Amino acid sequence: MAALVAGLLLLILFPVSLGPVLGALAIIAVMVGALVPDLDQPTANIWHRLLGSNALGNVFQFFSGGHRHLTHSLVGIFVVGALLRAGVLHLVNTQYTSHALTLLSAFMIGYLSHPVVDTFTDQGVPWFWPLRLNIKIPPGPEEVRITTNSFVERIIIRSGLIVITVLLLQSHWSVFRNLFT
Repeated sequence: MAALVAGLLLLILFPVSLGPVLGALAIIAVMVGALVPDLDQPTANIWHRLLGSNALGNVFQFFSGGHRHLTHSLVGIFVVGALLRAGVLHLVNTQYTSHALTLLSAFMIGYLSHPVVDTFTDQGVPWFWPLRLNIKIPPGPEEVRITTNSFVERIIIRSGLIVITVLLLQSHWSVFRNLFT
């Protein structure tokens, strides 16, 4: 939900018209991008949807250094973005490159939103990995931050994000409608 809110806020600030297909794909790309940082966790939602998920998740976790390491860091964000951009520029037909780069931008909005939100949890995020320094907002005692999968996160935060999404859609409906034109 946080990725969707981030995408909506950016769309309000920088309105675009993508058409119905590319607009729908961009929304999907934001949501998929938000799942990717958790590839370093074998129990992540994205692994449950793939064949051989446990094995793949364990292998990825081993090579990424564990949960909330590489994939949640500035290094990981840069590497993923650079590799995907290189893939788009070298593998996608030039006729579709601009569309693919638009989808890559949407994907990266979702990807980046994930570690930003995780920064507000009790575990924080190792933004400067491989340094073992987890950034946590607000600084101070663990009790002032959100515990992952707690009542506060599941009920209050998620409900708040849904309310924010509805309010953004209601107050800026023309911007969102123009996304698909």
